[in-house]
Amino acid sequence: MTEQACTVDNSKLTDKCLDKKVYLITGASGGLGRATALSLAKYGGSVILSGRNTEKLEQLYDQIEDAEYPQAAIFPFDLLETNEDKYKSLSKSISNEFNQLDGVIYAACELGYVAPIKDQDTDMWLKVQQVNLHAPFMLSKACLPLMLQSDSASCLFISDSSARSNKAYWGSYGVSKTALENFSARMADELESTSICCNVFVPGPSLLPIRKKTHPAEQEAELKTADELARAITGILLQRETGKTYQL
Repeated sequence: MTEQACTVDNSKLTDKCLDKKVYLITGASGGLGRATALSLAKYGGSVILSGRNTEKLEQLYDQIEDAEYPQAAIFPFDLLETNEDKYKSLSKSISNEFNQLDGVIYAACELGYVAPIKDQDTDMWLKVQQVNLHAPFMLSKACLPLMLQSDSASCLFISDSSARSNKAYWGSYGVSKTALENFSARMADELESTSICCNVFVPGPSLLPIRKKTHPAEQEAELKTADELARAITGILLQRETGKTYQL
């Protein structure tokens, strides 16, 4: 991927700038998803917490409630699900509870194995593709009718600076992330005349659990924090350009 990334502009971040907005966050029980949920709630957004770890989602819900942020909701969901009707049911549940959806932040991801192609496990390869690529497609498809009712909705896909470099050993993870960027670009082009913006965020070297697995010897002092990334994501959601790739 050689596209020039845009710099994140946080100048529009003001108190309650996301007031009356509703956002679905996948992978909300993970490092980036959790920080993003807290940031969106801090700026007045209502967040729908989705993920597989219900206990962690409940802890995050309590933290949002204790901070007296807008009421959150928990919608447990496993992105390994391949039944399209389950995605439609999730969208319907969101509609029934909130009657709106102003964006989806696709923070969930599966790493798989960082290894040569000859050593890749096929089942794991397919699992990574499902969580990182196929599930975002299925979820986007299911949620589009509801998001089209918003006057300013966003689909924000999370990529990876290492995975998008086309270097050896990144396997299914690298393939899924570059394909996800391609998917975002196609959605942006298709929806250009609508109220939905589709963009990509590339965090760069950061203090996230997945980064610790792939770069265990990195100096943590040189890495961006999850809170910094979450603030950038919040700023991107306020931009009304589409088809962009943002990097912090």
